[in-house]
Amino acid sequence: MSVVVERPGEVSGLEWTVLRGDREQVFRALGEVHAAGIARVRERQDGMWQSLVRRAEGAANDRFAQVVASSTRLLPVEAQEVEWMAAGAGVEVAELWALNLRGDLGRDGLGCSDLAVAVDGGVVMGHNEDGDGELQGDVRLVTLDIEGDPSVTAVWYPGMLPANAFVTTSVGLSFGMDHVSVAVADLRGAGRHLVARHAQRQHDGDAARAALTDVACAGGFAFDIADAAGRVDLVENAAGRVATASGGFGALRHTNHLCLDDVAGFLGADPDAAGLAESRGRLAALTAACPSPADRGDVFGALRAPGVLNRVEDLWTYATIVVDTAADTVMLQASDDLWTGRLSAFARGERVSA
Repeated sequence: MSVVVERPGEVSGLEWTVLRGDREQVFRALGEVHAAGIARVRERQDGMWQSLVRRAEGAANDRFAQVVASSTRLLPVEAQEVEWMAAGAGVEVAELWALNLRGDLGRDGLGCSDLAVAVDGGVVMGHNEDGDGELQGDVRLVTLDIEGDPSVTAVWYPGMLPANAFVTTSVGLSFGMDHVSVAVADLRGAGRHLVARHAQRQHDGDAARAALTDVACAGGFAFDIADAAGRVDLVENAAGRVATASGGFGALRHTNHLCLDDVAGFLGADPDAAGLAESRGRLAALTAACPSPADRGDVFGALRAPGVLNRVEDLWTYATIVVDTAADTVMLQASDDLWTGRLSAFARGERVSA
């Protein structure tokens, strides 16, 4: 079967590509179809890509080699996906590894906020995808419809596995991810982007939660995960330590510091005191904006509230996404007007307005 490439049209200013086929074809096509966008990010002078490659080739070279090796051993399918995407894009695979291990070899940038709550019959989960302003025009949507896997629709950065921001899948799973810094990486763990991708390929919530807790991240992510059964959880997987919380007793909130298992001297929150203060302040603003969220309007409003929505050049909210599993609804606002659609169709790569 040859790969099928579809373009459902922009969603609130985000371009959208859908790829359907077998795993190798889809990942080679992901790189090839977006080769120009990947090259644009790669060639940006003094941009993120080049700084990450320099780090992997220089000061972090030994750590880089160890995490690539452990990622390949622990998650061979996802490691192969990185290599196929690099081949399709025509870039050195080591460079794509450096990009995808951005938070496993040292401090990553701040950004991203999550709010989730169980409601009657389902879950409302929202995510702000934040980052450096230089990437505003690069972020987009992709859907991977791979034979044998649930289809996944992801907010995507060119060159990265479609896994590290916000993802929703055709079996009713939704994930929001926030970077958390660690003092010392677990060099026996897997790259956090690969752990995320592994979980998002699972066919139910129990399997996805097991994937997030059984494989250690070398660096750190906080994962919100909602499933079709109406359950929502927060999982912090950072440098070989895992902590979890259930959303069965109230709202779950997270920004960019460890909230469940912040062990002084081991995980060490953000080494940048200003960054840690910003993350804690954003979490406080998220809580104050809506102390007791009850529906998707509450969650969306809290994520767009002052002090939560970022609008400075080095910390910019690219998109706000909210899913309501009981109502089969997704809300998305990026650079254009708010769009509301059918969540199940969105996960399959179909643009259906609600």
